[in-house]
Amino acid sequence: MKGGFKMSDRPVMIEFDDVQKVYPNGTVGLKDIDLKIYDGEFVAVVGLSGAGKSTLLRSINRMHDVTSGNLKVDGQSIVGYKGKDLRNLRRSIGMIFQDFNLVDRASVRRNVLSGKVGYYSTWKSSLGLFSAEDKQRAINSLKRVNMVEKLYTRVDELSGGQQQRVAIARALMQDPKIMLADEPIASLDPLTTNAVMDDLLSLNKDLGITVLANLHSVPLAMKYADRIIGLRAGQLVYDKPIAEVSEDDFAEIYSESHPVTGGAVHG
Repeated sequence: MKGGFKMSDRPVMIEFDDVQKVYPNGTVGLKDIDLKIYDGEFVAVVGLSGAGKSTLLRSINRMHDVTSGNLKVDGQSIVGYKGKDLRNLRRSIGMIFQDFNLVDRASVRRNVLSGKVGYYSTWKSSLGLFSAEDKQRAINSLKRVNMVEKLYTRVDELSGGQQQRVAIARALMQDPKIMLADEPIASLDPLTTNAVMDDLLSLNKDLGITVLANLHSVPLAMKYADRIIGLRAGQLVYDKPIAEVSEDDFAEIYSESHPVTGGAVHG
């Protein structure tokens, strides 16, 4: 709670209701997940590698389907979404990856504009026929992450931190309600790490975007998040607002003494 205002006073943006995810080989990805994420929260998801963090995030934009249970985004169940409904869902959710997922040989501008390809026909996007409005939006997105001076630079000439900021600008092109960041700073040096996390915090506080970030760093989770949730072996084992979080709490989250039936869990 910050300034006397509780996040739970806000609308629920994401809701997991008894969600299970079991992969075809029997591996348990998520087990008995009951969780509400509120509009405008910055939530850090922590846990060991293989705890289910990536599976949790990727179920929200249906990169992974859940096996059972219900999952709602902005009040709507998404588990049966196909075709147009699924495309519209993914337009409203930005995704940032550990390895950036950029086109190395293309310019920063072209990579950022690719965040809008879902709104154009294949031939228009392949020829770079974006509207003047979207070209200006790309510039504005790059300004927000302090990268506009690199507009015409090839991505493979950028540092890792700069590439991740381009990836954030690309996700902003979707005008997302939700930003999912899957280990966004895992391959960055400490200085760049703080710059990227500051960008995510700005999107959250200035634009009101709900942010979920998988993080390995406990200090960073405590510095940036409104709330920390912990996963272990696919199960939710920790959930507290930042005001109630103690560093001592993390020993149980990171305990390896609770093996999961069915093999290792996917990230």
